[in-house]
Amino acid sequence: MNFSSFFSEQARKPNGLFGRMVMSIIFDRGNAFLNNFVNELMSVQIDDRIIEIGFGTGKLIYRMAQQIDKGFIEGVDFSKVMVSIARKRNKKNITNGKVKILEGNFDKMPFEKEGFTKACSINTLYFWPEPAHTAKKIAEILKPDGKLILAFEDIEQLKQRKLNQEVFLFYSKDEVQKLLINAGFSKNVSIVTRKKNKLIFHCVVAIK
Repeated sequence: MNFSSFFSEQARKPNGLFGRMVMSIIFDRGNAFLNNFVNELMSVQIDDRIIEIGFGTGKLIYRMAQQIDKGFIEGVDFSKVMVSIARKRNKKNITNGKVKILEGNFDKMPFEKEGFTKACSINTLYFWPEPAHTAKKIAEILKPDGKLILAFEDIEQLKQRKLNQEVFLFYSKDEVQKLLINAGFSKNVSIVTRKKNKLIFHCVVAIK
């Protein structure tokens, strides 16, 4: 396996010493801008019930937990390494019942229908094996008028990187918008774009 394929697989599912020592740092630094971007668009309320799909090191969960009181935050990730790091980071809020960190494949896990007010996911879209199924499932577990924030990098930006495109699936803004509308986010699906120096990032704000 060449490094491009190795790195792409680690980005999809960090594991082993490389995942724990290297990818955790890359996620924390590389996702810092998007974490801030998503947190702002989430407009967390004190009684929100939130799910984050593919939470990485759990930094955004930790930040959102500081903004809720009567609410609850659930995170699911299929990387054992990231689950371990996120549980350690969120230990206090897990103990007091404000946060729950789950290890597993979101697509195959049971969740209560209309059980959440908001959902978010950062830089995971590229790895969804069945994007239509995943998007529809997110819509199903959100309450009416529930909000999804889906964050991803600009397609032209990703094309310039040495990534294995059998692992990374690239999406244009229009493709993501269409995916979510077809999944049941019929009220409003808009794109918010921001730049960090020369880098371009998008967030889809989708209302069920």
